[in-house]
Amino acid sequence: MSRVSENSSINSINYAVGKTKGRLEDLQLKGSTLKRISKPSDDPIGNTELLAIRSQNVDAGQYLRNLNFAQTQLSFTENVLEEMTDILVKAKEMAVGQASNIYSPEIRQGVSKEIHQMRQQILSLANKRMGNRYLFAGQKVLTRPFDQNGQYLGDKNKINIEVNKDVYVPINLNGAELFFSNGKKPAEKKDLELSIDVDLNNDTSMIRKPANTGPEEVTVSMFDEMRALENALLTDNPAIIQSLLEKLDDSIDRVVTFRTQVGALSNTITNAEANIEKNKLVNEAHKTRIEDADVTELFSDLQKEQTVLKAAYKASSNLMNTNLMDFLR
Repeated sequence: MSRVSENSSINSINYAVGKTKGRLEDLQLKGSTLKRISKPSDDPIGNTELLAIRSQNVDAGQYLRNLNFAQTQLSFTENVLEEMTDILVKAKEMAVGQASNIYSPEIRQGVSKEIHQMRQQILSLANKRMGNRYLFAGQKVLTRPFDQNGQYLGDKNKINIEVNKDVYVPINLNGAELFFSNGKKPAEKKDLELSIDVDLNNDTSMIRKPANTGPEEVTVSMFDEMRALENALLTDNPAIIQSLLEKLDDSIDRVVTFRTQVGALSNTITNAEANIEKNKLVNEAHKTRIEDADVTELFSDLQKEQTVLKAAYKASSNLMNTNLMDFLR
């Protein structure tokens, strides 16, 4: 028969009590947080899934901030395009009225002043900013896109923003595509009329003739069209006014087309935001299934471990209070 020493009994008691207390402390921690996984060793596979879900939620938060910024910029852009459309439509209406021969030169000079103000308004809209960022400067957002003569100083690049993993959406229009029309056009008289420059102080005009008369690349801006209309009114030339109507229509159509594109991008961003919110809900549900504890089972185990610990304390107290005299009686 083997002999059990006092040290062996003490070590056994310490081990049993320590193990029970460890399980009880773990259950108490889970009961305070209501989480089944409090450390990686509780469920290594589940912990890996939780880390992936948390990473996705962090990305989703950044995507939502990107979407909010994009939606704000597109809203600013859409408001500017709407105001610009109204100005161009009004200018077209005035040009239609002045294209006939029933108005006197004095009336046309008065209308030319209003056209001049409209051109200044379009220039102001072309240099519109959201905060300190210019809307129509391409990627050169800190550079004023147009000077007083309507010369474009920005670039033709797009600003793309990530709205989901590897999904990018352009959020801006550059001034080159919005304010200029490009195309192969013959250098006819009506094209030359768009090159009229007028010194408003001495009321003289100068026509810049092209180097050749064959078909060439002609770049015309809204500012050129408005300036040409203003000059035609000042020089009392209904024929030039009539020739500008089609070009004003083209500018209006171009602005309306870009308004449609901006609206489509806004819908895309709205849908992307809704999809991210749905994915967040799915991730939260999956996270709950992995991480959250079964409350009934948890508190049942907690009660059981408390009973086991009390029994361990009672057994150890009986053993430790036994001495040599108890065996000699």
